[in-house]
Amino acid sequence: MKQNSPFSLHLLGVVSLCAIAPAETALAAPPAGCATVHASSEEDTPKGLIYHDLSVNAPNGITSLHVKKLVFAGRASSAQATQDLAQAASLLLVSAMTGQHNAACTQWLTEQGKQVVAGLQSGAAYDLTWNNATIEHGAAHVNVATARYQMQGAAGPHTSSASLSMSGLSFHNVANQQLLPSAAQATFSLPTAEIPALISAVGGRSTAAPAVHATISNFEASEGTVRLQGHGQATLTGDVAATSASGHLEITNLEELIEKARTARQMKLAAGLVLGRLVSHRSGEQNTWDTTWTGGVLTVNGFPLPIK
Repeated sequence: MKQNSPFSLHLLGVVSLCAIAPAETALAAPPAGCATVHASSEEDTPKGLIYHDLSVNAPNGITSLHVKKLVFAGRASSAQATQDLAQAASLLLVSAMTGQHNAACTQWLTEQGKQVVAGLQSGAAYDLTWNNATIEHGAAHVNVATARYQMQGAAGPHTSSASLSMSGLSFHNVANQQLLPSAAQATFSLPTAEIPALISAVGGRSTAAPAVHATISNFEASEGTVRLQGHGQATLTGDVAATSASGHLEITNLEELIEKARTARQMKLAAGLVLGRLVSHRSGEQNTWDTTWTGGVLTVNGFPLPIK
């Protein structure tokens, strides 16, 4: 498995019919060598399929996800298809948050992506909520109070719309954790046909799948009184180094963010933010820019600000 970024936001989930399962259920997929998934119980309710005490463990023995409760609402072609999509969604959560990719997952995740595409094209909508999740990679821990992912077919026949929100984020033994957000959300659309490639790239082999082209209508991340907000276009892959974006960026309370960077001894970032402040437009507590992001470098009105 390959490590990239501790905080990426590429997830996919889905749900529907499943009977109540016995305690300590060992679920059927993903394949050997990809990950092992266990749930203490499952129940089918009017709100959707609920998993209790779900865990996903990577074969490296140091990467895992533990979720107190997972709620799915949606539709799949069969009970087994529903289980596969539920497990794929949770696997993608831990892969996206840790930047871990496992080639043994690639083909299986591609097949799950094809199921999602078929559902979206037939009018299905998917809604997935993780409650009290803990992601671990070695000594690094990320806690998420609530994460929710929603997806449905968009007005255009070849696009799908999605939203992702996370709240109650906290970090332990994560690099520069003082600069990471406690809450984040995004709404975006992407070509439906590109969904399998994105799913495969996030959890599988990161450089094998084609890039996915997303239009971001809104992105927000906040920590305390510091808030970053933007919109634009992005080219997504499973490899953070190959991900790029361009658009409009706003930061509220930039001075506090600069001080946080200095406290974290990220002097290059602090200096870059000071330089960015000089070329920004100021309105009240907000500084705004037209920006591009590529290769870990944020370019603001022509000035590069190295972030990584």
